[in-house]
Amino acid sequence: MRFNLLSRFLELPGIVRAQLCATMLNSASVIIKLFMPLLFRGSYRLDFEIVGMLMAAYGAGCVAGAYAGGVLTGRVDSRKFTAACLCVSGGLAVCMSQLPAVAWLFVVAPVIGAADGAFRPANLRLVMEAAGSHDATWLQGLHRICFNLGVALAGFAAAGLSGTGYPVLFAVAGMANVAGGCLLALYVRDPVGATEARPTHAAAHSYAGRCASASPWSDSAFLLFVLGQLLALGIFDQMYGAFGLFLSEDYQLDSRWIGYLFSFNALLIVLVQAPAMMLIGRIGVSAASRWGALLLTIAFPLLNLGRGPMYATITMACVTAAEILLTPAWTLAVMDRSANRDRGRYLGIFTAAWLGHSLYGPAAGTWIYGTFGGNNLWWACAAAGLAVCALHHSVIGQLSSCTSSR
Repeated sequence: MRFNLLSRFLELPGIVRAQLCATMLNSASVIIKLFMPLLFRGSYRLDFEIVGMLMAAYGAGCVAGAYAGGVLTGRVDSRKFTAACLCVSGGLAVCMSQLPAVAWLFVVAPVIGAADGAFRPANLRLVMEAAGSHDATWLQGLHRICFNLGVALAGFAAAGLSGTGYPVLFAVAGMANVAGGCLLALYVRDPVGATEARPTHAAAHSYAGRCASASPWSDSAFLLFVLGQLLALGIFDQMYGAFGLFLSEDYQLDSRWIGYLFSFNALLIVLVQAPAMMLIGRIGVSAASRWGALLLTIAFPLLNLGRGPMYATITMACVTAAEILLTPAWTLAVMDRSANRDRGRYLGIFTAAWLGHSLYGPAAGTWIYGTFGGNNLWWACAAAGLAVCALHHSVIGQLSSCTSSR
C-alpha cells in the first residue's frame, strides 16, 4: 500500500508535487508565527494590549487575504500568485526577525497575514484541480497529510531553535517560505500546471444546463453551510484555549499533557488520514460530514463524565477523528458546488471562514469558561454541535449531490 501511495505521488505533475511541498513549508511557517506574542514580549517588551492589537492585525490580514486570494485565482496565474505569496510572507518574516521599529510591525504583521491567507485558497485550487474525478478524495487526503507534517515540523523546529531566541526561529520560518516560493517558481512556465477549473467529481453533470448563480453570495445552500462551518470551527478552537485551561485547573494536569495531546492529534492525522480518505470515498461526503459533526458534538462533553488523562485523551481522539472526516469532506463539497461557478470566490469565502474563526472562537470559549465554568462550556459546545448537525444535514447533499451517502 505504501509503495502504491508513493508511486501515485510520483505520477503527479511536477507542479502538484511542488504545491504539496509548499503546503508543508507554509503550514510550518504559519504555526511558528503563533510564537509572535512571545517575540513581541521577549524582544520588544510590549504591553499585552499592543501584542493583542498586533495579533489581531495579523489575523485580520489572514482573513482579508484568504478572500482576496480566492477571488484572484480566477483572474491571475495561480502558480505565479502562490509563489509570490510565499516569497512575500517569507521575506517579511525574515525582516521581522531583524526586530524593526515597533511602528513597522503594524505594517509588517497584517501584510504577512494577508500573504499567508491568500496562499491557501490559491494553493488548494491548484492541487485539487489537478485531480481527476477519481483522484480528488485521495489528493485531498494527501494535501491534509502534507499540511500536518508541516505542523509537526514546526513543533520540532520550535523545540530545537527556541533556545537560540525567537528572532532566529522567525528567520528560519521565513527562509522556509521563500524556499517554497522558489520551488513553485521553477514550474511557472510548465504548461502541465495550467489546469482548467473543473469539478472534483461528476457534479458537473448535475449542474450542467442549470441557470445557477455564479456568485456564492446568492447561494443560500452554501451560505448555510458556511454558518455551520463557523459554528463547528468555534468548537474546534476550544482546543487552543479553554481545553488547556480546563486540563490545568480542573484536571490538575501539568503542561506536558497538553503537549502530549497535541502530538497525539498530529500523529493520528498523519497515520489515519489516508485510510480515512478511502472510507470517505466509499460512504460519500454527506455521510462523512454527518459522522464528523456527531463526533465533534460528543467530544468535549466527555470531559464532564470524569477526571484524568483518559478522558482528555478520548476527547482529543474524538476531536481528531472529526477533523479527519470534516476537513476533506467540506473541501470536496465546496469544490463540487463551485463547478461551473465562480470557484475563486467560493474558495475565498471557505478559506476566510476557516482562518477567521480564530477571531471569535477562543475569546467566546474563554468568556464562557470564566463566567459559567468549564462544565457548562462543554455543554454549550454540544449544543453548537447539534446546530451544526441540523444545518448541514441536507445542505451538504445539495453542495455535492453526487457524493451524498449511498
